[in-house]
Amino acid sequence: MPRLALLTLILLLVGCSAATRYTINVNVLSFIPQNQRTLSIPSGSGSLLFPGANQEGLLVPLPIRLDILERGQILVTATLNNTGNSAFSGSYELRLAPESDTNVNDNTGGDIGLGAGNFGVPVGGTQEISINLTLSDTQNKNALDIIKGGAFRVAIRVGASSSGGTLALNQGRISVTGRPFAVIK
Repeated sequence: MPRLALLTLILLLVGCSAATRYTINVNVLSFIPQNQRTLSIPSGSGSLLFPGANQEGLLVPLPIRLDILERGQILVTATLNNTGNSAFSGSYELRLAPESDTNVNDNTGGDIGLGAGNFGVPVGGTQEISINLTLSDTQNKNALDIIKGGAFRVAIRVGASSSGGTLALNQGRISVTGRPFAVIK
């Protein structure tokens, strides 16, 4: 019996080597109830943070901790709909912050903005927006460093001028690849 236990242990150790890479895919929308995935943008001009009514953003935990994150991908897609009677224009930006930063919109405490863009939706029209970011040591490293903490906050800031509209989240996905432990060399 001891030989079987030793053989099992050896096989487990071989299966989880320093070369083993794990990819974690997080569906961010799964943290937002279906009935809260659309932001109503009122008439006028201003800036709104979504999701949530406060400045904290959405807290997203990684299901398992990886000590070494090598790369990642953030993908957010949404649909803007002009419900008013004038042009609907503005900008959007993905906001990312460490778990400890309770204001993802003030550029202090570690929060950052990335993936910014502009939009212009004619009366009665719709427009798809997409933020697709590669994370690595050479691309958006600051975002990868925030995600390395194991839990982080995320939000979309929308600055708009309109007589009314909506932003509906269609997809929110974060994928990271890494190793569960570092190797001493």
